[in-house]
Amino acid sequence: MPSTEAKLLILLAMMAYAMSAVLNWITGRGKDQTPTRLTMAALAAGIALCLGVVVLRMAHGHMPAVSGFDTFALLALLTGAAAAYLWAVDALGRTGLVLMPVATVWAGLAVVLSGPAYHDFARDTWTVLHVALAAASALALAASAVGGWRYLRKYAQLRSKDPRMFEGAAVSLEQLGRFLRRALPAAFALVTATVITGFFDALQPRLHDFFHNWKTHPKMLAAGITWLIYSIALHAAYARRFRARVAAILSIVGFILLVAVLLASMLIPI
Repeated sequence: MPSTEAKLLILLAMMAYAMSAVLNWITGRGKDQTPTRLTMAALAAGIALCLGVVVLRMAHGHMPAVSGFDTFALLALLTGAAAAYLWAVDALGRTGLVLMPVATVWAGLAVVLSGPAYHDFARDTWTVLHVALAAASALALAASAVGGWRYLRKYAQLRSKDPRMFEGAAVSLEQLGRFLRRALPAAFALVTATVITGFFDALQPRLHDFFHNWKTHPKMLAAGITWLIYSIALHAAYARRFRARVAAILSIVGFILLVAVLLASMLIPI
């Protein structure tokens, strides 16, 4: 079980990320899209606190991705770092409006899974590998969801001739579409690896009864649906007769489903 210090740190990180998201939304309404110093300070605090959680857990012998708590704490850390990087290179404008709420959710789920729902996944190598790949998939899909959200927002502004589309960092639809075409293949590959390792993990001898009901198990069904959605999104991003808008919509839907799959994996016994 996580220590009181680890729970407190992840709770403070959740609050810092939430503050960063709120500040980014308030200060960016109709103004320059560059985040303020206070917004970046809140983001930096969230990253530092999540890093403290990971280091503290490792000091007590708990490696990343060996439990639901550790997995979501690591995701909160990596998502915050991804937001800071995208802001630094000015790649996707106000990424905080998407990534900061996502990081807040990761930290919140870590808090939830630190209590009675806490599970240790360090049973065997397959399980740890599967959970680690799921965490990497979540980060890649969060990035593609940011690109999808920005694409849909820019598309709506273009259709309505909204003058705000020329404010702050000017990211074109072509650039956002190119970002989606780069992010989706990596996300799809990670989702595929996650599904494969999860299937093999479920068929281990300790779970021999699972083989008889894997076709109707909620984990397998949700993971299969998520994989199918991202395969369609990947096709839509490259097929000429499809618009990138389809890929953008599916990237967001797929990310929401993946969050549900991750939560189900932590709470539903296999």
